[in-house]
Amino acid sequence: MAGLLAVAAVTAATALAGSVAGDFESTWYRRLHKPSWQPSGRTIGLVWTGLYALTAASAVLFLRAPGRGPRRLLGGLFGLQYLLNAAFTPIFTRRRDLALATVDSALLCATLSLLTGLGWRVRRVAAALLLPSVAWTAFATFLSWRLLRLNRR
Repeated sequence: MAGLLAVAAVTAATALAGSVAGDFESTWYRRLHKPSWQPSGRTIGLVWTGLYALTAASAVLFLRAPGRGPRRLLGGLFGLQYLLNAAFTPIFTRRRDLALATVDSALLCATLSLLTGLGWRVRRVAAALLLPSVAWTAFATFLSWRLLRLNRR
């Protein structure tokens, strides 16, 4: 039960950090050149809500996996992905550093990919729950890179 509460708290804190830290109403953000295929803010928010739920469910399933070694490694990777996830929005909208935001997003995608791959041997269902996050962060990394390219000065 304590693990479940910890996962819920960390997931909620990460989601809250992303929503509070964003400055998507700034003149800087509004003036960014954006690709026509960029999803709306509402769509992005809805997608992340679902992804946070899947990530939390995956973390709980991994916590309940047998053996301390895999749980410790997977727990560390979950911690890293939560940190990278929480860092993205302030890097992007507050620091206004599109290059660093792209690197952060790529590291998040790589961490989730590693977590999925290593977790597959431990608990396949939990690993499979991360696949939408891997796909979305790959897309987000490409979008971040495209924003960087469109707004180079």
